[in-house]
Amino acid sequence: MTNTNITNFLFLLVLWLSVGLLQGSQAQTVDEYAAVDSLKVGDTFDFSIVLNREREYDQIIFPDSSQLPGDYVEIRSRSQYKVTAFKDSVYYQLQFFATADTLLPELPVLLVQGQDTTVLHTTPVPLPFHSVLAQGEDAFRPLKPIFEFALAWWPYILAIILLCLAAYLLYSNWTKEEDQPAEAPREFSATPFENPLKVLQQQIARLEKSRPATHEEFKIFYIDLGDAIRRYFEDLHHIPALESTSREIIQSLQARSIDRDLIDKTRSVLQEADMVKFAHFTPSPDQAEEALRKAQIFLRRAKEIDSPRVEHLRRQHQSRMEAQRERFEKEQNTQKVDV
Repeated sequence: MTNTNITNFLFLLVLWLSVGLLQGSQAQTVDEYAAVDSLKVGDTFDFSIVLNREREYDQIIFPDSSQLPGDYVEIRSRSQYKVTAFKDSVYYQLQFFATADTLLPELPVLLVQGQDTTVLHTTPVPLPFHSVLAQGEDAFRPLKPIFEFALAWWPYILAIILLCLAAYLLYSNWTKEEDQPAEAPREFSATPFENPLKVLQQQIARLEKSRPATHEEFKIFYIDLGDAIRRYFEDLHHIPALESTSREIIQSLQARSIDRDLIDKTRSVLQEADMVKFAHFTPSPDQAEEALRKAQIFLRRAKEIDSPRVEHLRRQHQSRMEAQRERFEKEQNTQKVDV
């Protein structure tokens, strides 16, 4: 009796487990759909997988390119959709590269829940091949012979023209250099010595011919007369007289112990010139004549006092010119040797 009860219990347990497993396996299904008629090499076709499940899973993994036979099918695009809470689908656009009828194998769909993974498989899908060869032709037609194109001559003609042009330019440049006359030898040109006394005399003589009548003409007359005396001291004593005020010039002359008569005449002429320039003083013709007479007295006194100094400056200038001439001739001889 006891043995019979145990046997019945075991039978019911096995039956219950079998029914539970059968129901669990039928609760989840995978369906595949392929819009395939006949395919040529390079054609694309649609393929989709629909998953029906009874509960949520941690992860659902649909096939990717690693599960597809990459030698004759490639994935061009892939889109995944959630149709309902327990229904998922994946849409593929595949490209066909086989050269004969073939089969899209069963593909796995993984349902992951914790440490457990349930694997469902799609049904294999036939992929019929459509040949582009005409009926009765089992092989490709033989290759035609390579067509020989006529040889292009224009690159060679263009190259010859360019070479001739380059040769002509080189020859023209070479003959032009030969035809050019030899450069005339350079000659040394010495800078002439400017005698400060002669320059002052020329400027006073030019002012003697002027006849100022208006304030502006008197202003120009006195500016030129003052600048003539300023330039004289600048050339003779190297005083920056043209950039100095009248007071600064007088102080510089006194510091150099210049002749007192020259200083007095300089002060008188420069003061009158400053009055005309800055105080809007309009002198009379007689005053202008008197200023010019003072300048002439200044010139005569300068010839008496400064003639030796002028001669000394002339000799210094001559020595500098001789030194420059020697350097110039030395450079010319060096260039001749180099040539």
